[in-house]
Amino acid sequence: MAYVMGKKQYLLSIAYGQSIITLLVILNVFYPQYLGYTFIIFVVSMIIFTAIMMKTQLKHIVGKEVKEIKEGRKLYVARPDEVLSLQKMDLQLINELKPMLKSTLMSFLTFIVFIIWYPTYFGYARSVAESITDVVTKVIIFLIGYEVPYAVITLINRLSQRALKEVVQVVSKYEVYDRGIVGAGITIKFPLNDSYSIKVNSRRRFLDIILSRGKVKVKYRFYSKNLSRLAEIIKRYGNPVSIEIER
Repeated sequence: MAYVMGKKQYLLSIAYGQSIITLLVILNVFYPQYLGYTFIIFVVSMIIFTAIMMKTQLKHIVGKEVKEIKEGRKLYVARPDEVLSLQKMDLQLINELKPMLKSTLMSFLTFIVFIIWYPTYFGYARSVAESITDVVTKVIIFLIGYEVPYAVITLINRLSQRALKEVVQVVSKYEVYDRGIVGAGITIKFPLNDSYSIKVNSRRRFLDIILSRGKVKVKYRFYSKNLSRLAEIIKRYGNPVSIEIER
């Protein structure tokens, strides 16, 4: 699933980032001999936090919902080889994925910026900090070292996410029950609530279950060799608010 950060998660990420920065500044001021390790601590902390946020956001994945759905009657199964063969034939898919690829690339580039910034600035900051005794000045020096790249990275990532209007997640394998869908990376319970809509593309052989998440639309894409049957099952048991058919 594509990772789209909501307002609550964004604020939480800011609070988490500032907490880590505070800890690292304290370490740098009072234990400058460990300066080289703080970069590793920062990177590992941010990776762990991102993973936790993604796991929290993917509330469709595991647990009680999966068990409830699988207790129902299995109606349709799509294997990975079937999905992949149809996906390869869909030449328009790459154009739909480009905005997400650009967003991912921007995140990667901001990380590169930090890798370049850290040794450049902190090499200078360490030499200056060793020549002074005032703790407040040391704090400011090291704080700038973290806050400048953090602000740049946060701003670029936020702008990148705001520019992302649609996210397409191709479900590589899935099973449809009368109680919902269980697939690679998602579960969707039936009946569908008002946040979902359905779009069927007969020519490209897929069905999109579209979730409106704020200003972003997340499209869970289900490729199928028997698209009419899949659409009929979801229409009957999912009871969507709207269904659009494109031929």
